[in-house]
Amino acid sequence: MSNNSSRTFVVVIVALAVVLLCGAMLAGGYVLGRQSVVVSEPAAGSVEIAETVNDMPVETDLQPDVAVETAATEPAPAGDSTAAQPPAATPVPALPPQLERSSDQFTEEDLAILWEAWQYIQTEFDGEIPAGTDLGYSAIQGALGALGDQFTRFVPPDVAQRAREDLLGSFEGIGAFVQETEEGVTEIARPIDGGPAEAAGLKAGDLIIGVDGESVLGQTLDEVVSRIRGPQGTDVTITIARPGLDEPFDVTITRQRIEIPIVESEMLDNNIAYVRLTSFSSNAEEQLTAAVQELLAQNPAGLILDLRDNPGGYLDQSVAVADLFLPEGVVLYERSSTYDIDEAYRSDTGDIAESIPMVVLVNVGSASASEIVAGAIQDNGRAILIGEVTFGKGSVQQTHTLSDGSELRVTIARWYTPNDKSISGEGITPDIEVPTPEDLGGENDTQLQRAIQYLLTGE
Repeated sequence: MSNNSSRTFVVVIVALAVVLLCGAMLAGGYVLGRQSVVVSEPAAGSVEIAETVNDMPVETDLQPDVAVETAATEPAPAGDSTAAQPPAATPVPALPPQLERSSDQFTEEDLAILWEAWQYIQTEFDGEIPAGTDLGYSAIQGALGALGDQFTRFVPPDVAQRAREDLLGSFEGIGAFVQETEEGVTEIARPIDGGPAEAAGLKAGDLIIGVDGESVLGQTLDEVVSRIRGPQGTDVTITIARPGLDEPFDVTITRQRIEIPIVESEMLDNNIAYVRLTSFSSNAEEQLTAAVQELLAQNPAGLILDLRDNPGGYLDQSVAVADLFLPEGVVLYERSSTYDIDEAYRSDTGDIAESIPMVVLVNVGSASASEIVAGAIQDNGRAILIGEVTFGKGSVQQTHTLSDGSELRVTIARWYTPNDKSISGEGITPDIEVPTPEDLGGENDTQLQRAIQYLLTGE
């Protein structure tokens, strides 16, 4: 191990101590634990909360060549070669005097002990010592673990970049949702309708065993996704093992910019409208409004909003979605003792779906922004919730984009339902509890059937 690498380790720790102990805020997106339409006046000296995204502790394994989290950045235009580049890091501004914190929690003596311990590792460890960057990332993750907050966390550059793309609503790749099998193989969950993967004949259940002539067996889902994604107009050759076929085969696909479908809607039997929202990405309210308008034009007797397995997204989108169904009222409260924040996010009267009979479906996969919407609808008495207790993510994080494109997500506030209830660690209990079926939307979807029954009978 070189002296440069060991010094890098210590420099990272020192820099991290400055970030953690001073609490400096970078410009960027805020994350919920993953903008109001109308915001009440903030308290004096408060920091305005602009945007939030989902930050569940476990990454979803269902990805559109993909991941699920992001910072607040604008998407690059189609064809722009800068689309895959990380955003520039923002200089750390000085804190207001009332927010300055003592640095005696991390002293020179602490750093001396750290250095002393590292010297023993460097000279005596019988094994391979990782590269300086890997050590730095591990040091950050280890230091964050000492905070005891699962939602304050570090995200490596490649995962952070995919997350930024995904919640912006589009990415450049082959256009397929992928997941990891129990055996650790990357599998096509389903091609995105109209995408290049579908056009190339890929099917649900296809196993990806190679990319551009090299095996990807043994690689993580993130590693395989990173190799499949790339600038639109470029080609990628994927080796597929298809159940029922004796031999693998290659498929060459030209990457395109893919708009991620986040809304599914249809008219069910008995004149019931159904709409499912799978993410609160930057265009969630726009896509959902269009779908609801189309459904309401058919004069349905009731509406089912399905938020099951929706891990969250931007706060401004959650408030806008709630506002679509709510008259004037509180959507959520947000508070932070660190930044003296105590404000309400509110809905306005006059949106298109404020009076139609309605049921909201939730389960343990409904988190963060999904819980904001579900909690607002329940506490305002607008509709009942059917399903299972939700995930329970009631804190707010700020995303800092670091100089190498990685992200540091720091818990800075807590949010509360309109009835002033924190859902952290508890979730939201539905009005009617029904276990989640194996196949959402299928014939045996007992939660969906119960929602239909309630809309038809009121019971």
